[in-house]
Amino acid sequence: MIRPGASRPVNAALDRARLRRAPGRPTQIHLSVTDRCFLPCLHCDIWKNKTPDLPGEVWRDTLDRLAAWLGPVATNFVGGEPLLRKDLESLMAHSVNLGNEVTFNTNAWLVTDDRARAIHEAGVSIAYISMDGAREATVDHSRGRKGSWQKCQEAFDRFDRHPNPRVVVTCILNGHNAAEIPALLELVKARGYQLVVQPLYQNFGDNAYDPDWFKTSPLWPTDLGPIDEALDVLIAERRRGGPVCNAAGQLIAMKGYFAKPDVFNGLTCKAGHSDLSFDPHGNIRMCYFLEPVATVFDMAPLFAIWDAPKTLRRRWEVSRCERSCNLLNCNFDRLEP
Repeated sequence: MIRPGASRPVNAALDRARLRRAPGRPTQIHLSVTDRCFLPCLHCDIWKNKTPDLPGEVWRDTLDRLAAWLGPVATNFVGGEPLLRKDLESLMAHSVNLGNEVTFNTNAWLVTDDRARAIHEAGVSIAYISMDGAREATVDHSRGRKGSWQKCQEAFDRFDRHPNPRVVVTCILNGHNAAEIPALLELVKARGYQLVVQPLYQNFGDNAYDPDWFKTSPLWPTDLGPIDEALDVLIAERRRGGPVCNAAGQLIAMKGYFAKPDVFNGLTCKAGHSDLSFDPHGNIRMCYFLEPVATVFDMAPLFAIWDAPKTLRRRWEVSRCERSCNLLNCNFDRLEP
């Protein structure tokens, strides 16, 4: 029997060596199966990337290796725009057949009747549909293409014809859409969906980290009043058990973030502690903003990569990171229900 606190000397020794073990095996897998996208969103530069897609066999093999190690695990297919892969439904069905709960993200443009049916038949649990506002003009502006709002409405209708996947609306909270959050929440309620928000952050893509990015962002708020009001609405809705996925503590922390985006918020990031990410190149990452620890083409077993010295070092770096992206949903250290 291990006495309480007996592992503390070991943890202290690892910390001195700038290494950190995970509390256990990963419980969430993120598969970025494509870098391709066709929407020039104002908050994202992934559409500028030219990474070719890996063959489906690579992702099936990766899923098989993960299943042999972890058993059933939550698996999220992301991009780019994942539906640009013609084999996306097949890959997700393969993951479901391995016992995984499968989710995916989409901008809704490619959700046809046939693909909605195929996604349903694949057994996908959740479709995260990006819609950054309640008004057509707001959504079309942020997505850089007229018709984006309408495509979301059509995708809602198509998925509503099937018992699965369940729809969760995802919204990037910013200075242009903050005043529309109450209306967006009402839309979500009327549809029987859920809402999850992320704060505006430096554009994703092949961009070097810039601590002053917000000073030139066209979406950064010039007035914090609407931001605070929107977050108050979301916090109250979450606390009364409404359809808001974000923890109240995360929403509260967003207020400080928008007030002082260049000041460390004091929160410990948990990226790579309970989740494992794979980028479109096949790189295995603890965090998308730090160097990878391995690739899917390495011969080492995944469990060995998870506990390898390079991974332990990267995990330690994550735990000491002072960037504000620790408020993003994929690696948020939960503060309260």
